[in-house]
Amino acid sequence: MPEAAELAGARPLTEGQLRQLAGVEDSDPSTVFKEIDHLPTSIYASQARYELEQEKLFRGRPIPVAVSALLPALRSHIAIDDHGVPLLLTRDGDGKAHAFYNVCTHRAIKLCQAKETQKGGLIVCPYHAWSFDMKGQLKALPRPEIFPGLDKRKMGLVELECVEAGGVIWVNLDAGRKADFSIVTGELGADLDAIGLGRQKICHHLRVDVRANWKLIVDSFSENYHVTRLHSQSLGSMFVDRKTSCEMLGEHLRVMSGRADFRQGEPITTYEEFRRSAVAHYTIVPGALIITSPAYVSVILLAPQAVDHTVVNYYMMVDRLPETEREVARYEKSLALMTQITTREDFWVAELGTIGAKSGVVPHMTCGGMEREMVAFHRSVEAILTA
Repeated sequence: MPEAAELAGARPLTEGQLRQLAGVEDSDPSTVFKEIDHLPTSIYASQARYELEQEKLFRGRPIPVAVSALLPALRSHIAIDDHGVPLLLTRDGDGKAHAFYNVCTHRAIKLCQAKETQKGGLIVCPYHAWSFDMKGQLKALPRPEIFPGLDKRKMGLVELECVEAGGVIWVNLDAGRKADFSIVTGELGADLDAIGLGRQKICHHLRVDVRANWKLIVDSFSENYHVTRLHSQSLGSMFVDRKTSCEMLGEHLRVMSGRADFRQGEPITTYEEFRRSAVAHYTIVPGALIITSPAYVSVILLAPQAVDHTVVNYYMMVDRLPETEREVARYEKSLALMTQITTREDFWVAELGTIGAKSGVVPHMTCGGMEREMVAFHRSVEAILTA
């Protein structure tokens, strides 16, 4: 049972999380789903398909571009360059997150160069020193008299729709279209709040260029058939073949499964109790994976660059940063394991899959009963593309 001090800050699971957890079965490899589905291999290799995904999935919709912890302080900002347009994220003096095109409205110069979070109430253009505040407003410019009649109120940065929910900053990357953010502020946002993502801190950030189609990276995390096989030398011993429970949250997926020692019927009502023996895996359509573990939460943000190239930003999120030598050693061990699992195992097979898909040798992939969640992800993507 949790200690009293831990219970004082306990995070209750949502009704949806509790309902789904009640359906998670004990470890029994004989009860896994037995069925076959097929996916066309061309979805990973087609340039036309990639361009359609960029238009209908990654534009005009809420895209997870950062964890909230990337802007931990008031009046802070950072440049994000992984999404095909120059982005500037800010947190103003009232704590509200904003997203702008990172382009000065004077001469269209890239405004902020900072790849690490910066503090301070102003961003100054490196070219002519026009300065903008965290709400995107033009505050000052040198020699204003040479711009007679200039209305500073009309020269603010071009703002993008931005909502902060569930510890994630969601941005519509297309200023010309309206996005429906209700999909992330409803049950999904409540779930992420329940695991405390918005209050967590970044223990480690890893940015990786992966020579793979973005969907193959999602696939490599989204089915448990591979876990005891690909990860046999890393985390495979922590799990067994078992049924998983998958529910749709709108177009997103919430998958739950037990660890090797999970037993149904144990009293679990809080996230603290849940994460000791079970795993929740959120597949965010299109571009993120959020996976719980006993000591941290993995947030994996995907930014496709080309049909066979994806930038991945991995964040290890913790309730508090390690302080003692023992805590530091534990997190370093977790980080080493996660780095092996992601870069040398999951990302590696995504790259191998991209090579195979481009060859065109196998026209359809054959997916078994332990790959149902992966198929559900692709069906969700297909529904959006064909709507």
